[in-house]
Amino acid sequence: MCLGHTHALSGLVTGLAAGLYGAHALGPSAIHLAGLPAAPLPPAQLALFTGLTAGAAVLPDIDHPNSSLAHSFGFLTKGFAWLVGRISGGHRHLTHAVLGVAGFTGLAWLAVRYRQDVGGKIGLAVLLALIIASGLYALRVDGHGADLLAILGAIEMTLTGTGLPLVALAVLVGSATHVVGDMLTDQGCPLLYPFSEYHFRLLPDPLAFTTGTRPELWILDPALVGGLGYLIYRAALLGGIKIKF
Repeated sequence: MCLGHTHALSGLVTGLAAGLYGAHALGPSAIHLAGLPAAPLPPAQLALFTGLTAGAAVLPDIDHPNSSLAHSFGFLTKGFAWLVGRISGGHRHLTHAVLGVAGFTGLAWLAVRYRQDVGGKIGLAVLLALIIASGLYALRVDGHGADLLAILGAIEMTLTGTGLPLVALAVLVGSATHVVGDMLTDQGCPLLYPFSEYHFRLLPDPLAFTTGTRPELWILDPALVGGLGYLIYRAALLGGIKIKF
């Protein structure tokens, strides 16, 4: 897998890009039929969507007890990650496949759809807390303060409905971004698991890299930071972000 901060950075980039240009890519008719918000999103929604996508981009690593997400709530998330890994076939199996991305997205949609029920509220709050906390931990904002911030943010969104129409889309974009990122490494991802264990890769052997090595730290991470900076500049030009001098 790529490192947690790389996944979170990639989620920031794809989330901001989708929030700015999603409607142009899909077309107004598709946006209307899918019930998705138009892009570019208003500033507050754009910031929320980008943050949720960054957290969701760490979500597939819930199958590994040493991932950023697993560290977020101590032994509770570590134990849960171990259990998910056992059930899903091990690290980088079901949660890194097409069915895994679909499963994460479906769970998010169901939690939002049934948030009026007690079970829906609990499930949605837990999911949002995991997403927010995993993004914070991956970006090196950790500890009890990050846990508290994630819990309070999840409760506020669940009770008030703030940004909930964006949650399932953020999970889809973020988790898919995670899988694409891992496909840049020499391990690849088994996209068709459990029907096939063949690992798909985006780069040939000379270019595919191992997690945490120089190509990721010296090339991919700076490229993501540069892309994020450019998108923030574009958002300012489009009015999605207000910058005062």
